[in-house]
Amino acid sequence: MKITKRQLRRIIREEKQRFLNEALPAHLQKHFRKDGSSIHQPQIKDVTPAGYGPDEGGALLDLDDYNMLENAVEEAIENLVKLGYTREDVVQALQTIAEDA
Repeated sequence: MKITKRQLRRIIREEKQRFLNEALPAHLQKHFRKDGSSIHQPQIKDVTPAGYGPDEGGALLDLDDYNMLENAVEEAIENLVKLGYTREDVVQALQTIAEDA
């Protein structure tokens, strides 16, 4: 038996609706539209710990300082690579230094 795309879409839509009706208890069905989307606006709660994030002040470098630090680190990496160390070893050492700071 062959079915058309339209028939297939209808079957999928009907099955999805049947599943949604069966999967949710009656007291929860009132919170969802027929297509399965929520009727409520999502509540987004900020769970960022105190002292973290851009609003805490002083935690982030400004762009000039960031660029200066990036250039200094890149120069140090290149100098150590010239001495025979691998880039991966140097980066690992820098990560260890940063974690210990």
